[in-house]
Amino acid sequence: MPALIIVMVRAFLYTPAMIQGLFMLRFAFNSFSFSTPLLAGLLSLSLLSGCAAQRIANEDSLSQATNEKVRELGNDSERALSQAEAAYATANSEELSFYAPLHMEQMQQALKQARSHELAGDAQASIESSARVMSLLDSALKNKTRAQSALSPLFSQKVVLDDIKAGSVMSARYQREMKELRNLISMVEAGESDKVIDKSADVLKSLQQLELDTMLRLHWQPASDTLEKADDENADTHAPATFSDAELQVEKAAQIIRRHYQDRVLTENTGKEALRAAQHALYIAREAKNITRLDSAQAEQAVLDFEQYLHQLSTVLGAGDMRHMALKDQTLAIVQYAEEQARRRAAQQAQTNTGPLSQTAGPQTKNTQTAESAANNEEKTLENPKSEATAVNSAENTADSSATETGNKKPAPATPEQ
Repeated sequence: MPALIIVMVRAFLYTPAMIQGLFMLRFAFNSFSFSTPLLAGLLSLSLLSGCAAQRIANEDSLSQATNEKVRELGNDSERALSQAEAAYATANSEELSFYAPLHMEQMQQALKQARSHELAGDAQASIESSARVMSLLDSALKNKTRAQSALSPLFSQKVVLDDIKAGSVMSARYQREMKELRNLISMVEAGESDKVIDKSADVLKSLQQLELDTMLRLHWQPASDTLEKADDENADTHAPATFSDAELQVEKAAQIIRRHYQDRVLTENTGKEALRAAQHALYIAREAKNITRLDSAQAEQAVLDFEQYLHQLSTVLGAGDMRHMALKDQTLAIVQYAEEQARRRAAQQAQTNTGPLSQTAGPQTKNTQTAESAANNEEKTLENPKSEATAVNSAENTADSSATETGNKKPAPATPEQ
């Protein structure tokens, strides 16, 4: 135990004076025991000492920059504090807590000191602390640029993860990976470039794995969960063929997503197809299970209910009442009617689109169509003698109509000479 105390006391002694000032140690101990508050305080100090071991690489140049800022600020402590507040706001907008965490931590401490000194009326100390904030901002922005250059592939991968909402989909994993990335940035701040190169490859690999796992969670996991639910409801017994097909599709989807997880469209469509297959197996199994439990009266009612669904559909389409037909025939008739309606609408749309062209056709085209109509009427008359009079009247009416249409084209009567 004494050895432990010595180690912790040494850790405290090597802790920066600023941190030591935060603690007031009061303890008493004899050869057999020591105070619990002492142990807690020394443990805290040793942890803080470990955290403070990583320092900014350019501390000397940073001190020089601070001294220059002090000279520039003069004796106006209020103006200095205002500029320090603005510098801290800029640091937040530049996300320096992420891109320069060591700088940001010192900025927070320096700004807090500047405010305290200003309240205490110590203008010079307030100016020095404010100048420290501003010089730290300049250094932090430079470190951000260096970090973005040294860790460019990792930051690009972070953008990808943010685009697919990895921070929301897999929050715990995302936070762990971001902590690793921040550690690398801190190494850049501390001038440990050799360590950054060694560790960045592993971190990049982890970030890429997180992208794959996020895509699986988004687009494959719903299908897998649904298939598992179908399995829990014994879909392999009640709908074996449908369930087997769903299993194959879900497994295939996992393989496709793993190979092409960076193809967002393919991944989404593949996951959607797998989900629908799993849902199909789940619902078919439920219906099949219900059917096997029906007695005669219940089976009849089930058929009538299904027929009523078809009748509602037929009524909406305007196809009429088809309940005198078998269920399969009703379904086919409704489909055929719907297809015919679709063809008619397409033809009407095409006619509407080409309407202006047909209206510009000349008299010759109209006369030709009229002659063809008259010829058709004559052929029908030969086939059905009883309709001869009707055909003749139709031909006459057609001729009169043709004459009327072309009447405006005839030359006007000659005007008597004066």
